[in-house]
Amino acid sequence: MGDSDWTLIVDSAGTFTDAYARPPRLNECELFYVQIDERDASVTLGFETSVLPSSPPPAWTGLTHNAVEFYLRFMRVKELRIAGWDSSARDAVVTLDRCDDESVRVSVDGERSHLDFAASAPLLTRTRPFLRSDAS
Repeated sequence: MGDSDWTLIVDSAGTFTDAYARPPRLNECELFYVQIDERDASVTLGFETSVLPSSPPPAWTGLTHNAVEFYLRFMRVKELRIAGWDSSARDAVVTLDRCDDESVRVSVDGERSHLDFAASAPLLTRTRPFLRSDAS
């Protein structure tokens, strides 16, 4: 499935797909946040995009923004592997693939950064508009 159909894999992505006629592909977004929480066996990935929704939520009305950030949280993480991590991760290729056992395989591949794991119950946990000062 890869990054183009990520909204079909992620639970609670309905609010995102309601706002976007065509949600941005993960690889059109910048990965700006990675949190690995060993207590909850979870990984949270944060993305930024300058692709604005065609039908923004009513709560965004009147807000000045030129970018959107959203967070994907993966629960019950197993088989976590990290091989190098640096600033190249911001431009990494991120893929989500559904496995036969209904888990999700997540891969983050940058020039000198690699992270992959299996997880279940991926969730879209937060979406918010913001004004990015360096947007072109």
